This record gives sequence, C-alpha cells and structure tokens, in this order.
Amino acid sequence: MQVDIHQTGAGSSTLQTRQAATAQPLDKATTLTARTAAAANSYPDRPLISSQPLRYNVQLNEQLTAVQQADSFLQSAEKQVLQLVHALTRRDAQGEVRERSENLQQLLMQRDSLSGGYVDRQLQLNLQSKPLVNFSLQDGTALVNRSEQEVLTFSLGGRQREVSAASLEENASPRHNLLRLNQALGKWGIQGKLDAQDRLNFQVDEQRWPQVSQHLSVQGGGERYPQGQFFPVKPQVESGLEEALTQLNRTPSQGGQILPELEKALETLTQQRRSLQQTRERAQQRIDSMATFSGRSSALQAASDFSATLLAGDFTTLTQALAGQANLSATRVRNVLNAR
Repeated sequence: MQVDIHQTGAGSSTLQTRQAATAQPLDKATTLTARTAAAANSYPDRPLISSQPLRYNVQLNEQLTAVQQADSFLQSAEKQVLQLVHALTRRDAQGEVRERSENLQQLLMQRDSLSGGYVDRQLQLNLQSKPLVNFSLQDGTALVNRSEQEVLTFSLGGRQREVSAASLEENASPRHNLLRLNQALGKWGIQGKLDAQDRLNFQVDEQRWPQVSQHLSVQGGGERYPQGQFFPVKPQVESGLEEALTQLNRTPSQGGQILPELEKALETLTQQRRSLQQTRERAQQRIDSMATFSGRSSALQAASDFSATLLAGDFTTLTQALAGQANLSATRVRNVLNAR
C-alpha cells in the first residue's frame, strides 16, 4: 500500500520565503529554515515495501496530519511576525505598520482552523490535547486564602444555565479550598492551580472560553461574594500577542512598546517549530522501521530468492504459493516469478 501526503496552501511553500526578512538581530530565527527546507517537500518518505501492509493506521495518519497543519500555521505566523518586527525597527510608515499588524491579527483569528486546533493562543504547540486558555478571576487569590466558611454557588449561562456549588470550610488551607473549587468548576472543564506565590489561575478548553468569559457568575454567603444574587466574576484572560496587536492597531505610533512582545512571540514560534521538527523525525523513524527492505537491490534480491525457491520446490510449495496469489495482482506475481 502506498500513501502520498502532500502539503497544500501555505504549507506547500518552503521556509525560504523568510529570506525576505533579513534583519541581523533575528538571524537565529532562520536557523531552522536551513535545516528543514530540503526535507519539507518529501515528508514523510515512504518505504519501498512494508512488512506491515496497514502501516499507516489511524493514529499515525492523524499525527502526520497534525504535524503538517501545525507547521503550516506556525510557518505563516513566524513569517508575518518577522515582517512586522522589521517594519517597526525600520520605522516604516504608520500605514504599512498597521497593514502588517492587521494581516497578522487576521491570521491569528483563524489559528484554530489553520493549525488544526493544535496551537493555543500563546502559540504553544500541543499535538496530544485541545488548546487551553489561561485566565484569572478578580480577587481570585483571596478566594482561596480567606478562612471564613462559605458556600459558593457558581452559575454558567448560555443556551442553558447550569449551577454547581463549592463548600469552603472554616480555616481550611488554600490548597484545600482550591480542591473544593476544582470539584465544583470541573464539570465545565475549568481547572484552577496555585503558582509558586500561591496566586490562583485557571485553565479551560478554548472552545468553552467564550461561554465562560461572558456567562460565569457566583453567589456567596456574604463573605467572599454577595448573598442572594449572582455576581459576574469577569474572567481576565492571560495577555498574549493578540492583545499586543490590538494595542498596536489603535496606536501605531507606539509600536516600539510592543517590540518585546513580538520578539517573545518570535522566540516561541521558533521553539515550537523546533519541537515539531523532532516530532517529524520520530514519525519518520517509525515509518522507516516498518519497511521490510532497505533499498531497491534488497527487494530485488528477495524476489530472486523467492523465484528460486518456487522453481526448486515440490508440489506442496507451489500449491502454497499459488494459494497466496489470491491476495496479489497477477502482474505482481508474474514479475516475482520472472525475476530470474
């Protein structure tokens, strides 16, 4: 079985398109280009003959597709970030800066579909799970650090309102309170965690984020939150490149202030593409390990040996060979038998 996998659209171009951006401070971002350009059009190589006819199983096909989709998006994003950085460092006209910023913002708005859902809003790659959104709550740290006993009732609106409650005990530790919160909010895929400074942050599936950001509210017992009415918690999303571009589009003259954020994004993109290249290499090794023959000569030698075995065999051997022909095309059988 032969399987051809081709890149289309943005993914079909090699990384050589980045040569248009030649600023010296960003040369390190082109290192990956030189190493992977030669292999971009031939990935993945296919074995000549496989010992496992169904070698391209569902899991491997999904992994190859994910790699190609994610790389196509990361490549496009990296190119446009470079162009915007150069426009800012060269102090190009504000109109050109705004145009490049808007083009990049439009690309990021399509991130989920273009990357196959494998790149999150912080431009982090994850081929194993869905992208997550990091966010915090106003006075969220006090939510777990206060010692009063209180029952918090959370409500998530939208098409259908859902309710979940957490009972916080008196003088409980912050981590115990966090456990109770996670039990209540976990039904909506919301997971909280404390950092090294005991600051409370949350994560939620990106697909559910619009609902959580607009319709999450809480009712307390008068200690942490008001009693008798639901209070909107107004989640605050972790800032990233999208927020920086929104600021740049409003005030292009202040573009120098977001250069650090752009350079951070560029570094992240380079790291993620390097990680993706390692995934490519592991997938290639897996495919190569499925090949029975290492090259054309070894395959022909095997055919010749098989032909000699049939010619020298008895009636039983020939009968077994003919029975196996039912699974092969007649042309292939004739080629094997005529190999000598």
